[in-house]
Amino acid sequence: MKTIRALILAALIIPTLGAADYVAAQAPSTVGEMVELARVDVTTVAPRNLGSDVRISGSLTPVRRTSLTARVAGTIIDLPVRVGDIVKKGDLLVRIDTAGLSSALTARSAEVEAIEAQLELAENVLRRNSSLRDTGAASEATRLEANARVLDLRAQLKAKQATVNDAERALKDAEVHAEFDGIVAARSAEQGQTVPVNGELLTVVDLRQMEVDAGVPTSRIPRVRIGQRVDLLVEGFPDRTFTGEVTRIAPTAVAGSRAVRVFIAIRNDDLLLKGGMFTTGVLRIDQQENVVALPTAAVRHDSTGTFVLKVADGFLRRQDVTLGTTWSDQGLVEVKGLSTGEIVVSAPLPQLVADTPVTVEGK
Repeated sequence: MKTIRALILAALIIPTLGAADYVAAQAPSTVGEMVELARVDVTTVAPRNLGSDVRISGSLTPVRRTSLTARVAGTIIDLPVRVGDIVKKGDLLVRIDTAGLSSALTARSAEVEAIEAQLELAENVLRRNSSLRDTGAASEATRLEANARVLDLRAQLKAKQATVNDAERALKDAEVHAEFDGIVAARSAEQGQTVPVNGELLTVVDLRQMEVDAGVPTSRIPRVRIGQRVDLLVEGFPDRTFTGEVTRIAPTAVAGSRAVRVFIAIRNDDLLLKGGMFTTGVLRIDQQENVVALPTAAVRHDSTGTFVLKVADGFLRRQDVTLGTTWSDQGLVEVKGLSTGEIVVSAPLPQLVADTPVTVEGK
């Protein structure tokens, strides 16, 4: 009986043979000669769950954050929050002295009232001149002059009303309120400090939704999809795995690298995770369930197509197959055309041919 081990031994002896003997040693097995395969040379077909892993790393950052600045200049008279304080939407965070703003509003309102009084008088003059023109007691030019005065005062009134609106807005902007539920992450001003317009006040973050900005090699990015699962390990939590998912993929690679930015969202309802924590994880791609996959060495090709050699009734039989997804990191490829339980040659043994009698060690 001719065994696989005998074939390997022959291959080792080949360098010592003559040219004619070498050619003879390379000839494929003759049909009819029994071949014994070791268990490691074959694979029993069975469905499995498969997927590829992409290693990622990055720092955690809150998805939602805002840097609050002063919309009006003035002295801070109330600053009730400190770094680490939890705030609710609408809570007062900063109050700026409004004495000057209130005076400005009063002055603008008085100017509007004065214009309104002048406009009322001008409208009465226009009505009187229009009546006198109809009776011939006033000229058309007088009426037109009165009408122009009315139009001018109406324009002035609109301008003054705009200044009143601005003054009211400034008075409202003297108080800064939280725009969402969150935590104070930074405080750049102190009570009693005079701040200019756009001066930095506070930074508020929402830790309930965190994000990792990770780089994925361009060779793997075609298989990354929105919604794919990511298992993450965060420094400080060695015994816990956090689950995230891909929410965004950058349209271009990072300049000077072969990586594309992928953004991974993580729910943090218990607020355990903090911004800046370093994380490593595994991005699951090409996830498939109940798929038949074989080692890539099991797949053979010839002029008629793609096939495998399966063990059936004591012989190697050719079985045509079609290929699907390839998991290169695991050396596996999806194979269609086989049934569960069939035994297939999966070792790289190119000398084997179909219709050869065969036995499998231990079977």
